[in-house]
Amino acid sequence: MLDCMEAEQAACAESGSQWMVRAQYPANDFEALERVGQQFCSDPAEPVISDPASGAPDAPPMPVVTLADFRALDIAPSEIESDSGGFGLIRGNTNFFATEEDQTLTTTMLGQQVAIQAVPVQWTWDYGDGSEPLSNPYPGGPQVEFNQETTTSHVYEDTGQYAVGLTTSYRGQFSVNDGPWIAIPGTAEVPSEPVTADIWRSTSKNVAEDCHENPQGWACGNPFVDG
Repeated sequence: MLDCMEAEQAACAESGSQWMVRAQYPANDFEALERVGQQFCSDPAEPVISDPASGAPDAPPMPVVTLADFRALDIAPSEIESDSGGFGLIRGNTNFFATEEDQTLTTTMLGQQVAIQAVPVQWTWDYGDGSEPLSNPYPGGPQVEFNQETTTSHVYEDTGQYAVGLTTSYRGQFSVNDGPWIAIPGTAEVPSEPVTADIWRSTSKNVAEDCHENPQGWACGNPFVDG
């Protein structure tokens, strides 16, 4: 083998040239290979003969959605809802809850179609009164009756107006060309637009008047009155 390589290098000194041998099979005999003619050097301009497998096209690169990519997406935040428009009573259960919705976004990466899904997995509440944030793996829901304690209700110890904030944590997964879903490690935290908790103090009074007979009587027009 070494002699053949040295002979080729000596005979075909021009860069890119190869030592060629023509061969054929005799009729109906595919085991007896016969050389035809003399060896010769190929023209360097001709394609270089190589392993046919090496000429196979490479598979397109596989897109990968990183956590940084996921966090950079325009994920819609949860919306904050309440049973009474944010109104509550001091030392009562003021209830807020959030919307819950999976989101799917599509994009093109490295020339391939990629679907990215954002799934809400945790809701963290800041009730705006200096209390510890409350984290839940569920968004909560409306009260069945006024002043009912729920998993996302809050008790305010003072009257006033408080900014209620919410941050939703989303887990992500992606699919390339409608293939299987691949998990994205980590979460994206998306803050919601705050709402206001308007906390009042309640006062009890004995009222003798009938509001049907006297619509101008105390608290007949508006139950939320002073003095």
